[in-house]
Amino acid sequence: MFIAEEFKTIYLNYKIKEIVPFLKKLIPKDKKEVASILKKHINKEWGHNAISVLAALACSTTKAEYEKLRPGYYSIPVNLIDELFEFFVPEWIGESYLFLEGYDYLKVLEWENKGYFTLKEEVCAELLASSSRADEVLFTYPVTLKSHIWFLFEYESNVTGSYRDRNWKDIFKKLSDENKIDRSKVLKTALNAINFNFSKEHNAWFLELFIHLEPTDHEIIELQDELFFIFHSTQNSLFPGLLKIINSVLINPEFKTENFLQFSGSLITVPTKNIVNAMLQALEKIVKNNKKYNEEVCVLIMPVFMNKDKTLQTKGAKIIAKYGDHNSERLRNELNFYSGSILSDAQTLLNKFFTDNKIPEIKEEVSNLQDLWHMSQPVLPIETIEDFIFLTSQIFNNNETYHFDLFLDALVKFNNDFTEEHFNQLEPAFKAAIKRKETKGLHHLMATFLVNYALLKQKNTSKILQEARLGFPTLENWSEKKTPLIFKAYHQLLLGVFDLLKQNKKLPVLSIPDHTPSWITANKLVDRLKIYQQYEEKTIPFDLQIAILRVKKENLQEAEKYAKKHLNEAYFNLLKPVFDENYFKEQYEKEYLDGSFQWDFSYRKIYKWNATEEIPQVLVSVENKKEVSEDASFLDYLFNSYHGVYDRDLIHILYTAPYFSGSVVAKKYNENLSNADYQYNIKGNVEFLDAWMKLNVPFQPVHYLFLSSGLFNKDKTFSGMAFEVLINKAISEDFNIQKLGILMGEKINFGWAPVKRFTDGVSGVINLSTSHNKAFEKLLISILSAIRKPVFNLKKLLELYYELLNQNQTRVDENLTNLFQEWKKENNLKKIIHQINNQ
Repeated sequence: MFIAEEFKTIYLNYKIKEIVPFLKKLIPKDKKEVASILKKHINKEWGHNAISVLAALACSTTKAEYEKLRPGYYSIPVNLIDELFEFFVPEWIGESYLFLEGYDYLKVLEWENKGYFTLKEEVCAELLASSSRADEVLFTYPVTLKSHIWFLFEYESNVTGSYRDRNWKDIFKKLSDENKIDRSKVLKTALNAINFNFSKEHNAWFLELFIHLEPTDHEIIELQDELFFIFHSTQNSLFPGLLKIINSVLINPEFKTENFLQFSGSLITVPTKNIVNAMLQALEKIVKNNKKYNEEVCVLIMPVFMNKDKTLQTKGAKIIAKYGDHNSERLRNELNFYSGSILSDAQTLLNKFFTDNKIPEIKEEVSNLQDLWHMSQPVLPIETIEDFIFLTSQIFNNNETYHFDLFLDALVKFNNDFTEEHFNQLEPAFKAAIKRKETKGLHHLMATFLVNYALLKQKNTSKILQEARLGFPTLENWSEKKTPLIFKAYHQLLLGVFDLLKQNKKLPVLSIPDHTPSWITANKLVDRLKIYQQYEEKTIPFDLQIAILRVKKENLQEAEKYAKKHLNEAYFNLLKPVFDENYFKEQYEKEYLDGSFQWDFSYRKIYKWNATEEIPQVLVSVENKKEVSEDASFLDYLFNSYHGVYDRDLIHILYTAPYFSGSVVAKKYNENLSNADYQYNIKGNVEFLDAWMKLNVPFQPVHYLFLSSGLFNKDKTFSGMAFEVLINKAISEDFNIQKLGILMGEKINFGWAPVKRFTDGVSGVINLSTSHNKAFEKLLISILSAIRKPVFNLKKLLELYYELLNQNQTRVDENLTNLFQEWKKENNLKKIIHQINNQ
């Protein structure tokens, strides 16, 4: 019988007693054939059993081949392995943890002692670490305590885990207490293991082991160099335990203080409060015992003033004030470097260190931060076909939103000039369009427009366009019932432009921005209308409407004179919405024009497994109509379209009607930011907020709601962006910081978000300038006035308010007096309210 058939017979009939005799007689060529059978059938029509796994073991030439053939969950009966190993042992077996983990550590050592293989050290560590019978395992073979147990410190294993009564920290302590292993070696090796770049869990475990062994002061002194080296770790969670160990020997004559200061000095800059606090305690203990280190320690402490935690700054200032020499030029110069970030209580303690006992004032910013977000730049039209071809290849790459506008304008301009060669050069753009055939929204609409135009103009339809013809509808049939209304409006715009192209009319597209991010200057729109007037042509309705919505409200009186001079009455009247500030007020509800929507506090049910959780939310009340009249304007479509519009499309819509963005912001807020616990699409929120700020137009009420969610957000990127907005807008005349504060206070009062998320951010922006400090004080007053009951971490808000009162040299706002009288009944608020009332 052939080898293959014989093996199949044994496997398929599960003749377990015949498998080892069968494997014994195989030559290398036969083993290769069996391995081939396993590769072909296992995990397909065959399943694993003891026969297949044993055959894989005997017939695999490498560890990798074996581990690929067999599952990790299957072990072979020990008696079969014993029988196999008597005549054949794979060379790689001592390196395969996947195979050996199925057997007891002692059984594996038995095989090794018989000379079957040599265990690889890391495999040995894993097997020993996972052993459950500690006493029997440790003392059966001398090699375990002599050699194997130390591998636990050199290789990452399951030593950190506990199993029933097995806990390796207890095992090491017992062995060292009974002098069965070298205690000093355990202590030293545990510290050295932390530097082997294991996981955070392992590093923490080895430090815990060191502490668990209760080292004496003498042992700590002996190992202080190893302890100091741990300060190089990037794992901050090690440092509190490390400082606790070192604290007991800080004033020991044999303690290497200079080395400690050198290695640990950077800890004062970490953001974790308990680490900085422990470091300050250690430094104070050093200077209290030895004046020699006073100046060096005071200099090391000073970066604490970059930390906005009041308690830490005060503690650091007390040490410097007590042990530092206020006549020291070095200390004075160093403190001046941090003067702008030192909080008021710390400033008072350090007053004698500043020249003439005068604390440096916060410098006022000369430049207006409001202008720094985005400087509007001219948008240059496309002048050549070559530039047009390059632009067309980019319009689907999510670059600037006005790129598609430029594309439309250039398309009309060069419509009659395209040759077949030009269409050949446009093939990359057609390929990019085809990739959008499964998408939705504006990209799909743009791709449909481009494909339909190419099919209209190209004489010999290319293969790419033939493929595209099948993937896209005709432009006329693009819109469906479920298409969001706003997309139907853009569809109408493109149908109008398409008619221009079919009629070969060279008329400018009116809605093309001439300044970033999406602005049109009034005079530029007049110049474009002059061309329509010259040829007595009608405008495309939505093209004109979008153009009007994009006109920047600057120099409108001069622009009106310019329009009257160059346009006749009929064409001038088209621009009435630009020059009549009340034009839209007569047609639309106020909240859609100024973003003053109502919003309500409520609770949302979240289902988790078999439990229900209610979380606070704030939702904007926005009506959403499904239909509009046939003669509806672009704004009708915009104000009634909130579902099925996402990400970059929202920014495109935002840039279409910059002054009427309230409904767009409300849609974005409701979907992504209505509650603080489950917030979605953080990247999209960041991009949207940045896009809004680039417009540099006044905030509407709903924009304050959106910004407040960012200021409370747990995502550092989005929160950071929101605080940049706050810094940028806080001192602007058109920014109502009290309105923002009241809204945030109401959210805090309702339990919408933790106070700490906001206080952590705002504490980092105090002392940017005197104007900012005054604005932030107004913000805190508004927040506190809207909080009707003591909430968790209210103390942090009060500490910030106290700090701003000191920096601004102002008195407590009268509106807060009664609140403070009520709040000081709370034990944890008494002290800070007393400080506020007596500052």
